[in-house]
Formats: sequence, structure tokens, C-alpha cells
Amino acid sequence: MSAVILLVLRIFLAILLYAFLGFAIYIMMRDLRQQGELLAARQPPPITLMHLVQEQANSQARPQQYTKPVVILGREASCDFSVDDQTVSSHHARLAYRKQQWWLEDLASTNGTFLNGEAVTNPVVITHGDEVRLGTKGLRIEIGQGANHHFIKSS
Repeated sequence: MSAVILLVLRIFLAILLYAFLGFAIYIMMRDLRQQGELLAARQPPPITLMHLVQEQANSQARPQQYTKPVVILGREASCDFSVDDQTVSSHHARLAYRKQQWWLEDLASTNGTFLNGEAVTNPVVITHGDEVRLGTKGLRIEIGQGANHHFIKSS
């Protein structure tokens, strides 16, 4: 009689163990799915690029706002932000949203990329109000919803 009770107890504990493991796996899968949905919904803050113009008469350049995680800057028309100047390389620089920050990276340009007057040799973090120079052309960076789209700064 005790052998039958011991067998039933073992079967009950085995069923209980498998139920616990199944429930734990279900909870982990649900949490992973929710985390994936949160990450997929996370969008980079908008970034606005404005030309710094030499003359007010040349102020027809409009600010451009981007919400995608990678923005290519260069002379070529296929670039996201095209700069029509011979001192700018065809694919001059890259703005990329990584680790919750916008980064500026020079793409082996001929005349260099400068952030607030300093040469960019490695990817660097950019912030709201930074000024970027591609060759001889200057840009102002605005990050976030509060970006001012109504002025162009003279340099």
C-alpha cells in the first residue's frame, strides 16, 4: 500500500514540476515579447539640420527634420541631407541614433568633418545646438520636439 502512495506522490510531484516549468517558460516568453514590442516602438527623437548661410540673400535653404535612426550627409543627391558644395564629399558624414544618443561620424571625407570647431576623427555624441562643418559648409543641429524651424543663423 505504501508503494502505491509513494508512486502517486512521485507522479503528482512530477506533474507539479512540469507545470511550474511550463508556467515559467510562458512568463519569460510573454516578457520577451513585451520587451521586443517596447523596443520596436522606441523611435529616435527628431533631428533637424539647418544650413548656416554666409549671406541672408542665400537664406532659401530650409531646415530638414529626420526621424529615422541614420542620416547620411554629403554632396550626392542620394544622401538624406544633400549639400551642394565641391568641398563636401559625396558621402561626407553620418548621423546615427545609438545608445539613446545621436552620434556624428566622419565617412573618410576629403576635407574633414568638424563639430563645434573640433575635427571629428571618431564617432562623437552631438547635442542640441551643436554646429557641424562639412568642408566649408556649416550646419546647425537641433534635437527633439522643441526644434526651432523658423530661423537660419548667419555665420
